[in-house]
Amino acid sequence: MKTSYIHSTNHLSKTQVEKLFKAGEKAFELDCPLSRFITIHFDDYADQKRPQKFIVEFLSHARKWLKRRNIPVAYLYTLENGKIKGLHAHLLIHIPNGYQIEFKRAMAGWLPFEVKKPKVKFKGIQYPLYDKLTPFNGCYGTLQYICKGVDPKDTTYGIKPKYQRKIMGRRWGISELLLTKK
Repeated sequence: MKTSYIHSTNHLSKTQVEKLFKAGEKAFELDCPLSRFITIHFDDYADQKRPQKFIVEFLSHARKWLKRRNIPVAYLYTLENGKIKGLHAHLLIHIPNGYQIEFKRAMAGWLPFEVKKPKVKFKGIQYPLYDKLTPFNGCYGTLQYICKGVDPKDTTYGIKPKYQRKIMGRRWGISELLLTKK
């Protein structure tokens, strides 16, 4: 008989953060930049023992919505359990120009609460045309922010770690399109 269990974590590892950054870079290279930054505060709605279920259901709706419009499914997310804001998700997703309002309307039907501040923040990510290194640099700050739950002893990419409480199970994810194949 298979024993199943759920582990808890306090931090993202350096390896996990590197995978998230590589996924963001791959999205940019595939011409489906992660153009929307969504924060969802759902501590009253998500099961504290299985918070992934909430984000997986949300992403299932988003995946179907994107596929119906022939838009590449490119996203990554992290879960946080902050001392002040509680359990919440940060999601970076590719929503092309011209689709953001329609996506936000659809999103309202996928959540068990109203899509308004402070529960849901829906912001654009800036990709400047010219920068010191590459146009992708505009996304680095957002990735640094969503990866602030990295273990303080494993900092990377100039991230300033911030204390995270326990999360049961996996605290990050990447869409299949952005998984790096070796």
